[in-house]
Amino acid sequence: MIGAVFSVLCASQAPGQQQAENVTLTDIRGMVFCEFLLITDKDVTIYNTSANGECDLDTFSQLDPADIATEHGAKQAQLNGPKYWIMDEQTLGLGETKTFGGIEARYAATLPLASLGSGEGADPYAPYVTQKEQKMVYHAGKPVYELVDKDGNAYVLNAYGAQVENGDPSNLEKQLKPAEGWTFRSRILDEEMVIIQKGDRPNKMVGDDMHQYYSLEERDGG
Repeated sequence: MIGAVFSVLCASQAPGQQQAENVTLTDIRGMVFCEFLLITDKDVTIYNTSANGECDLDTFSQLDPADIATEHGAKQAQLNGPKYWIMDEQTLGLGETKTFGGIEARYAATLPLASLGSGEGADPYAPYVTQKEQKMVYHAGKPVYELVDKDGNAYVLNAYGAQVENGDPSNLEKQLKPAEGWTFRSRILDEEMVIIQKGDRPNKMVGDDMHQYYSLEERDGG
């Protein structure tokens, strides 16, 4: 069962971000969620459905990004999903709730406009930074999936998309086409892995060529 615990403690936010509260979600490995990206001339605001229950995929599939942009006064909108969480639990800073074509989602992060790259989402294999509150926990004995750069820095997969063969992220080894210097690997954890991202500092991430996103492995805030 997916659990959500709301904290009365407000999370620290970077300038330009909304005030947020910490929300802890448990038993979420494989949970489906959707995201809504509202794009302006200066940044990208992301809303996530995770704390509102599993995303209604029938409704989501019928949404028009242009209508979403108009409804929320954005220059452009993008729909991200469906996606499926990889971590076993997480705590993230979430703000106000908005409704997108009948689907409720909460404010999750603000990204620089450059993070969109030249198309849908960030350019693949080009690290970027985001400012958000998120603690990701991957349990011992469970698999993780990583992109490793030429310097040996490992970025851990946050969530996978519906295009992953048989819903098994290990198949990304044959589906992805990593850029030069990058490799994909999967492994079973010997011990719990914790990755902490802070809203008051840049957090390093990278995307692959299937628009899936990975966080730099910096344990316990690194």
